[in-house]
Amino acid sequence: MIRFLLLLIILVAAVVAQTTLADLASIGPARPDLLIALAVYLALTFDLREVFVPIWGLGIFRDAFSQAPVGMYGLIFLGMGLLVSYIRQYALRDNPVVIMFVAAFAVVLCETAGLAVLSLKCGAPATSRMLTDSLFCGLYTSIVASLLPRFLGRPCTWMGLGRL
Repeated sequence: MIRFLLLLIILVAAVVAQTTLADLASIGPARPDLLIALAVYLALTFDLREVFVPIWGLGIFRDAFSQAPVGMYGLIFLGMGLLVSYIRQYALRDNPVVIMFVAAFAVVLCETAGLAVLSLKCGAPATSRMLTDSLFCGLYTSIVASLLPRFLGRPCTWMGLGRL
């Protein structure tokens, strides 16, 4: 029970930080996406069977605070989690450079998939400015994601999440 409470606290803290502090930390068009950074950290560091529901929950939280169709980011986060867990087999997952690269890739992947779905649904074409902004957001998020092992390593150990 305590394990799930700690995980819920981490997820809610990430959502609160994303909805309140991310705008304050923005640099030009780039703002960190803490939800994707946390999802990448969980998928890259731990067994996907243990963090499957939290990653999906982060996507659902993102759906709740966006204008996207309900469930879109939940599915995108699950697909991103599967892809990152596959990459984990071939990468040095404790290396900050690897974490930065995978996080930047995940942000661009999530933003591109979200723009594709919204452009198909609403008929609005994705512009090169939107894609450029997602690249800057990916770079910024990758820096944040490289710091997560330092801050979340001990709480995840307390929760009993096993490392692979």
